[in-house]
Amino acid sequence: MGAGAAAEGFTPREVTRLGGIGLWMLRFEIPQPLDGPGAIAALETIEPGSTAGVNHAYRTAAVSSTDRLDYASALMNWPETACPAAGPIGMLDTGVDSALAQATGARILGESFARGAPAPSRHGTDVAALLVDPRRLTGATLYAADVIGTSARGQQEAGVDSLLKALDWLAAQDVRLVNISLAGPYNKLLDRGVDRAVAEGMTLVAAVGNDGAGAAPRYPAALPNVIAVTAVDADRRIYRRAVRGPHVDAAAPGVDIYVDEGGGHFVSGTSMAVPFVTARIAADPGLYTAPTAMIRRRLQDSAQDLGPPGRDTVYGAGLVVAGPGC
Repeated sequence: MGAGAAAEGFTPREVTRLGGIGLWMLRFEIPQPLDGPGAIAALETIEPGSTAGVNHAYRTAAVSSTDRLDYASALMNWPETACPAAGPIGMLDTGVDSALAQATGARILGESFARGAPAPSRHGTDVAALLVDPRRLTGATLYAADVIGTSARGQQEAGVDSLLKALDWLAAQDVRLVNISLAGPYNKLLDRGVDRAVAEGMTLVAAVGNDGAGAAPRYPAALPNVIAVTAVDADRRIYRRAVRGPHVDAAAPGVDIYVDEGGGHFVSGTSMAVPFVTARIAADPGLYTAPTAMIRRRLQDSAQDLGPPGRDTVYGAGLVVAGPGC
């Protein structure tokens, strides 16, 4: 919702759910050189079924059904019945809100490896909410490693030492599948640590990063032993800020993704695409226990091709889709 407008230069500033009247309200910054009437006409053309206006600086759009709120499952052909998780799942991110376990029915165990003060971010909770969403996975056990702290400079970041300690902790819990919605520069120590984890039977699924089409590859997604995930919107268009390159393995929904928790809000980014691929692997016992190379091959063989025919540097092999059943 709003992805078409954003693609045409309308900068989203606020999204509010008006549950009592069954509407959503979106506030945009109008792109130059449009004036008010021009912006109204453009929005109502871009977003069919919407009602747009400039007075009091609001934009409203009706949502015809809850299916659009969870377009990701439909886009991936996820079974109508949630699938049981084949085994425990790990994640490296910010901390996860303890209330999420009750909200989703998942078993969530957390451990902190962050340096400095805790990062004041919902990023980890949002990723976890998508990962163990009971509409897709049931009976999930999630080991959530908090690796991001606030440095003395006020930056929210994860040191390589934190990442490696977290991978070690997950290995000790016999976690075979790890979601990494983080991205950064190449590091030899991380490269070696990832090689060891994969050699021990762990599969890592990571975000390609949000630095833009012209950016250098981001890691750990660009490491050869990691499954690299990019993001698309409800119309299967690439996320405008997604990093591109030959290392991109596949795509998943990651634009205007609705998260129920925390009052309900939308999130976008390659970070938010990763949990859909991780959940796809966790939902298939044969996939969950397979080595990384086989998982990558099976995901790519079944992917819905996007962009130019065949694998490309934008979408990889294409959109990851679910199997016919659990």
